[in-house]
Amino acid sequence: MPGRLALALMATLLVVPPTPGSADVLSARDLAGTGDGFRDFDLGRDSAPAIGPTSGGILGGLAPPSGNAPDIRLNPVPEAPGVTGTLPNTPRLQPVTPIAVPTPRLRPVPDSLPALNARSAAPPSVPAGTGSPLSGPAPVSAPSTTPSSPPEATTADQPEPTLIRADELRYDRDINLYRARGNVELTSDGRVVMADTVSYNEKTDILTANGNVRVVETDGTVYFANYIELSADFKDGFVRDMSVLLADRSRIAAVHATRTAGERKDFWRGVYTACDTCPTAEGSPWPTLSGNRAGTRERQRPTWQIRAAHVTHDEVARDLIYRDATLELFGIPVAYTPYLTQPDPTVYRRSGVLMPTWGMNGSGDQNQTATMGYWVEIPYYMVIDDQQDATIRVRGMSEEAWLLDPEYRLRFAEGELAVRGSLTDDSREGLSGHLESRGRWHINDVWRAGFDSEIASHDGYLDKYGYSEPNWLTNHGWVEAFSDRSYASVEAFAYDRTAVGFSDRANPVVLPLATYDYISEPVFLGGHAVLNGGVQHIDRETGARSARMSGSLGWTRPGTLDWGLAYDLDARVNADVYLIEGANTVAGVPGSGFDGTLSRAYPSARVRARYPMVRVATSHRQVLEPFVTVALSPPHLNSRHIPNEDSQDPQLNHANLLTGDRTAGRDRVDDGVSVNYGVQWTYIEPDGGKISASVGQAWRPYGSDFFPSSAGYGEGLSDIVGNINFRPNPYIDLYYNYRLDTKDLMPNRSMLGFSLGPPILRLTGTYLAVGNAEAGTGQGLDDREELTLRASTAFSRYWNAYVGGRYNIATTRMVSTSSGVSYNDECLTVGLAYTESYNGVGSDDDETSLVLQVLLKTLGEIRY
Repeated sequence: MPGRLALALMATLLVVPPTPGSADVLSARDLAGTGDGFRDFDLGRDSAPAIGPTSGGILGGLAPPSGNAPDIRLNPVPEAPGVTGTLPNTPRLQPVTPIAVPTPRLRPVPDSLPALNARSAAPPSVPAGTGSPLSGPAPVSAPSTTPSSPPEATTADQPEPTLIRADELRYDRDINLYRARGNVELTSDGRVVMADTVSYNEKTDILTANGNVRVVETDGTVYFANYIELSADFKDGFVRDMSVLLADRSRIAAVHATRTAGERKDFWRGVYTACDTCPTAEGSPWPTLSGNRAGTRERQRPTWQIRAAHVTHDEVARDLIYRDATLELFGIPVAYTPYLTQPDPTVYRRSGVLMPTWGMNGSGDQNQTATMGYWVEIPYYMVIDDQQDATIRVRGMSEEAWLLDPEYRLRFAEGELAVRGSLTDDSREGLSGHLESRGRWHINDVWRAGFDSEIASHDGYLDKYGYSEPNWLTNHGWVEAFSDRSYASVEAFAYDRTAVGFSDRANPVVLPLATYDYISEPVFLGGHAVLNGGVQHIDRETGARSARMSGSLGWTRPGTLDWGLAYDLDARVNADVYLIEGANTVAGVPGSGFDGTLSRAYPSARVRARYPMVRVATSHRQVLEPFVTVALSPPHLNSRHIPNEDSQDPQLNHANLLTGDRTAGRDRVDDGVSVNYGVQWTYIEPDGGKISASVGQAWRPYGSDFFPSSAGYGEGLSDIVGNINFRPNPYIDLYYNYRLDTKDLMPNRSMLGFSLGPPILRLTGTYLAVGNAEAGTGQGLDDREELTLRASTAFSRYWNAYVGGRYNIATTRMVSTSSGVSYNDECLTVGLAYTESYNGVGSDDDETSLVLQVLLKTLGEIRY
């Protein structure tokens, strides 16, 4: 009985809502340690002076009471007005009969506790009143007029007995005091309580635990104290020198704490931190090849901690209230508040003001007013119900008036919705804003719908007010259906170019874009029937408008021959019908285009074969795979009367060589005959090292005016394409994608990337050379030659730094530079990043950004 009371009362008082975790990999004694607690958990320069020889205990100040009687007692608190005297009646401990703790209950405890020694199984007799400690659990002297043992429980729902282990177990009948001394361990339902002394006074209904008190919860949370005193109804109590180690390794400590009426806990001179003040692993604190991920740091104060003169936990309102709270960073006070409240960890979410952010936005162009100046933004989080919430941000700016930024979120069983926008009175454009939204709806097992939307009132708005701004704002909505062997979808697209001064009148609006795909069960000769169809309509304010209906019906069969040849056969009949308007004028010349209706129908076939050969050795494995693809269709299927909407950049590269098709859509056809051939080789080592290479080429008997010469693909032999990947170990990673001229083997397109070195010094870079624009055709991308370099270092376990830049070789102009340094440990992230861009939206001005980020894990983030 004293063991069960000790266990239940301590757990009730000391429970701080834990972070989910598990402690099943360590024993209770491993988790709790020797009872020293957090000796390096400093309570400050103004802490009470040490008492006695145990100075530096759990909170570095107080010693456990000496002697049998504690120096602090609680007066019982009545349950209701008018009730005086003692606390309401509670279940009392029955007088102990011959043996206070029967021998059957003193059985060995679970493996998580130290096993009893051999002598504990049959302890020697001890004369009544001697009180001599034994090497194991000792029997307690008792009157000889009682039965020899208590009756055993007979019901299935009888509470599991509390297992008690101590050097000495006693019951003092004269004062009705139950006492366990010396290495006391109480175990019940996976929870373990350890202390030097545990006692229960039956007359006063007071339970005390003294000296190195430790409670290990089933979730891994560990509570420490030097002394506790509780009333038997669990509603009032006192704890001295308390500290808590939560399952996520965050820590709470206080000089003393009380519990009142079962509804409130008060902590005096409390400290909270998520930092680990003890070494986490053995290793060097200096840089290593692995980036010192296993290194250590010396014992020191927590990186950050919050001190408060008084902390109140209102268990009814579920609030934590701090008074006279100071935030310390690296031992230096950086913030103070006389009063702070927050929901306790049991609250999932609650409305309230979030951490403000502030900063400065400027432009290098003195003639451009695209700047906010200095600004501060305060967000307010609002809970609507269990499925909805919102965040409303209000921003004040020195160069502009104000900005309102609301965000709404909805989650329901079948989908989700998120909407965010902004509104401001811009000094140049007047009332301005933007809106972005995202929705997903799983209608049923077959149908699904969704949309993504981005809208801005004018070009450059997002860039000016610090939002992410892509080159194009895309609005996309769709409905799609899935069946066993078919797929159907209907989509819509609208686009907006964000560059300042760019006209959007020629931007396409696609509505609808419908597709249908079906593949049958195996039919003729073991192959599958294939059906594809689609409808596309494109509209513009100015420029070509078109509608297209297309479809394909075919047969396909993949397979493998007995001698290892893998093949893929495909044969189809294709048809397209176009209705074209507004395309009769090209380059300002009337009559040079076409308005009207046209159609085309053509067959196509493809044979693809691969022959992989594998060689397995003791130290590696190699795969050599030659391949060939033959594609057949009638020539001259492309027409200048058909607007090219979906095949703008046909290119031959190593990725599409095996497919035999260089186009992305249906407006342009890779017509005629093409033979595509090459070989792939891969070398793999057991430790993960890998080297691979591929090379190939295509051949056409005749050319096509619709494939520009810069595509590397025309009459006769094409350019040689391939790639090389070299990654023998984690410190070397190289790749090279190339397209070489078939005549002189000079590169027409190259992409070279590398990542070299260990974390202590790692160099990465990319070189890109593209030259495929063809004058007068409107096809291909602009010529481009660019170099990107970056160097980074993890010069200690917690510190990282980097510097990098991007340079346009074709224009001999720096595009951007960046640098930064960061500190990241188990409880704190501090980062400082500087970027400078020389490619402002719609102008040649420079844009500079300096961002400071401070993240106190488990508390919040400060960003400047």
